[in-house]
Amino acid sequence: MTPREPRILTPTTSAVPAPPNDFTGVPAMSLDLVSVEDFSHNQFQYIEDPFSFYALMRERSPAHLSGTIYGGTWLMFRYADCARLMRDERLSNARSAVPLRFLPAEQREEFADMLDIYARWLAFHDGREHTRNRRQANKGYVPFTDEYLEPRIQGLVDQLLDQVDPTGFDLMSQFAFPLPAMVIADVLGVPVEAHAELNRWTDDIAHLFGSTSVSVEHLRRTRESTRQLAAFLASEDNARRSRAEGGLLHQLREAEVRGRRFSERDVVAQAALLLFAGVASIRYLIGNSVRALTAVPATERELLLHPATAGPAVEELLRLCTPVSFVGRVAGEDFEYTASDGTVVPLRKGQPLLLYVASANRDPAVFDRPDELVLDRPLPNRHLTFGTGRHLCFGDPLVRQTTRIALSSLYRRWPELHVPPQENNWNNNLGFHGITSLQVTGDA
Repeated sequence: MTPREPRILTPTTSAVPAPPNDFTGVPAMSLDLVSVEDFSHNQFQYIEDPFSFYALMRERSPAHLSGTIYGGTWLMFRYADCARLMRDERLSNARSAVPLRFLPAEQREEFADMLDIYARWLAFHDGREHTRNRRQANKGYVPFTDEYLEPRIQGLVDQLLDQVDPTGFDLMSQFAFPLPAMVIADVLGVPVEAHAELNRWTDDIAHLFGSTSVSVEHLRRTRESTRQLAAFLASEDNARRSRAEGGLLHQLREAEVRGRRFSERDVVAQAALLLFAGVASIRYLIGNSVRALTAVPATERELLLHPATAGPAVEELLRLCTPVSFVGRVAGEDFEYTASDGTVVPLRKGQPLLLYVASANRDPAVFDRPDELVLDRPLPNRHLTFGTGRHLCFGDPLVRQTTRIALSSLYRRWPELHVPPQENNWNNNLGFHGITSLQVTGDA
């Protein structure tokens, strides 16, 4: 089979019904006429409700070649294809420069210093290099057990919640935005008071990697944010502070595996990766989760308060409220892949693929009641939120623990936490999917 031509999707009597709009209270996008080639990560209609589009694509074009995204990118929407391709060794994670493909080669040189930092991220390495760097990073992370982290995270959560007015506050700006940056700063051993700057710097980077279209002006702003973040992490003051506190920034410098240590630039890069990947993920997971939990009775939310049931509940929130919509890869060689619907996908070396885990997590071929929040869904919950295989997300334990403590603390304080009707203010890219403000009240 040849690559599918761009086509118009229109509903038919056999079409899969559009799923609920992710408990937003906003009607699902109109399915009267949906153009596949209109799809991007920066169009509001898809940011507001990607799930109707995902359902259509899973049914009618689960392996789709977009001619507009990165100059020619395969988009995969079914669970089976996403899971298989994440484990396919013919695909590469060396994709730090993919968002700059729209630039002429000579203009990319302007951003070489920025790309040098991203290219050092262990998330963008393959094979033995990835294994070596991951082993190195894991050794640095060894001292940060659940028993060590829990009281520290709890202390930061309580500090923020003590400051809000329970009769009405903005969950995002007063809690979900500062918390992840504070937690990761504390883990790194750098000042938690720097959370506003850490949010600003990492949001610029997240917009770059979460978008399918960015301007040169944004690239320049992101380059400056990356430079400032790297300078912050490399500063002598923060090196001394992290050493005194036994922080991860210091542990990464000291970790030695088979006589090898990270270079200083690699240390800064891995710390920047943890901030980039963790800050936005935890933030939007908390916001998305509270919106989802509004639709279930308070008695069901009590599952988050007990150790035996909190774990499965968080896994279900990770599945339904996926904060990172896709996992990216590039073809490491020319090869053909046969998708779950029989489509032959001819991949060319260097060609990008986007694996939509937010779509895979609602695939009815894998999950019963896929568009419903089932807090007691049995384990193992096979969601792909953190990926699968050797490239499983490095920060997944911290995301799980911070989210669990944040949500259990909210509902322990205010069992009847309520989200009044309001306009949804969405983040500006689909890659990191969530809202930027959410008024809540502790009153019933």
